[in-house]
Amino acid sequence: MAVAAVLGPPLIQLQKDLSAVRARNAELESVIANLKKELDAANQARAEREGAVEEANAEIEKRQSEIVRLNAEVERLNAEVERLNTELEKAIEAKNAAGPNQQGDSAPQPPNGWQPR
Repeated sequence: MAVAAVLGPPLIQLQKDLSAVRARNAELESVIANLKKELDAANQARAEREGAVEEANAEIEKRQSEIVRLNAEVERLNAEVERLNTELEKAIEAKNAAGPNQQGDSAPQPPNGWQPR
């Protein structure tokens, strides 16, 4: 009985400590489970955002290629306008060089050179 009297109080304290550790362990397991749920939710949200970013990047690339295509078309049209302006300037110069009587109010000449008397 002397052994029980000596070991009894430390054994009781050890059982209390063990019970407290088990309770704390259960709390920590609950915290870990909640953190895992939060991590899973964050990973899912991240994956959704990455998908949205990929879609946005694809749309940006599509629009950038459209801009490049439109810029090329604008350059082509600008060159055409420049060419037509040059032709117009030449036509105006030719008309002015032909003289002031070439206003377009005279009768057209027949193609074979015949003229009325």
